[in-house]
Amino acid sequence: MKYLYLIFIILSVASIFFSQEDKHELNQSSFSFALGIDYEKEGYVVSLQLINPGEISGEKLLNNSPYIVYKAKGKTIDTALEKISMNTSRYVDLKQEQIIVLGEELARKGRTKEIVEYILHSPDIPANALIITTKGNKASELLEIFSPVEGYSALEITNTLNKLGKHVLQNASEIKVDLLEEGKDSSLPYIVLKGDLQKGMSRDNLDTTNPAHIVFGGFGLFKDEYLKKYLDYRDSLFLQLLNGKSSGFIIESTCPEGPEKFAFKLFNGHVKNREYKRVENNYLFQYTLNLSGDIRQYNCHGNLNDPDTIEQLEKQINKTIQKKENKILSIAQGYEIDPFGLGHFIKNKNPKLWNTLEEEWSTSIKTAQIEIHSNITIQNVGNYKSRGD
Repeated sequence: MKYLYLIFIILSVASIFFSQEDKHELNQSSFSFALGIDYEKEGYVVSLQLINPGEISGEKLLNNSPYIVYKAKGKTIDTALEKISMNTSRYVDLKQEQIIVLGEELARKGRTKEIVEYILHSPDIPANALIITTKGNKASELLEIFSPVEGYSALEITNTLNKLGKHVLQNASEIKVDLLEEGKDSSLPYIVLKGDLQKGMSRDNLDTTNPAHIVFGGFGLFKDEYLKKYLDYRDSLFLQLLNGKSSGFIIESTCPEGPEKFAFKLFNGHVKNREYKRVENNYLFQYTLNLSGDIRQYNCHGNLNDPDTIEQLEKQINKTIQKKENKILSIAQGYEIDPFGLGHFIKNKNPKLWNTLEEEWSTSIKTAQIEIHSNITIQNVGNYKSRGD
């Protein structure tokens, strides 16, 4: 496994170099797969995780490091990148960027939109690079982590996020759409470091049985470009379920007859229908979900051969989803934000009504309600068919 990241680098770079001129360019270039942007009083701190040229050329490596992280400060991102370029002997190629990591401080300062605009207008950075933020650490710090599996953190972050599914992650173009949409507040996935930072920045992290490593933390909720609240990964998956961007995950529910739990593995889930109505002075949003999955662990006493038992389990799953969505809605209401896009739904359904609600929607969202109706297909009950007292 220790050379997997090397194979990845070679394949990624070799795919774009075929001619003799290209080979010459390869020998004169340093490639970056991850770019970090932090914000301090002096301006931007830009970090580039450059693949050590010796990994490609076969040259002897300094300290056998698979990558080099260059950092520079500037009033603008371009100024910082120029400083980095002046401090390396090779041309810095940004066209292979896969991850843009925005530091927590930058996100809290409300500078997400300008970063997105910069990426979209940059001829050097691909617009389809994934954009994420951090919690608890600077972007530059996470780029300096030695990954115990992948070798360097850029590939670890990429693979960690790709597990979520392509419909969950966002690039600059998609984030800009979210930022421009009226009646919907944006959200971004965030990463966190598990373990000691200093140990993670040492090559010893590759050899320990308890390494520092980067994990998906969940989604950060934004209001007018400002990061306001972090959701943990479990709540984030339920948020994405109503946003139509869910990937498979476990829904843990309480048994119909007692405190024991059972696990439902969701494979496919999408919003079949969504409606709203006014109940007194509040807006009620009704979601109809189509879900399919398997029973994975069953600690209940009902016989799974009995259709009535299956129906009871489906009701319990729906209750769990309802409880989770209510929790997320309550968190959002506390910050007067709308990560579900409830206001945007009203705007699409009834533009005239939205014109009267738009200015006060941040107040109206505080009394909104969500109601869940799930059509659930249990495809497989595993080896628990005979379980029943």
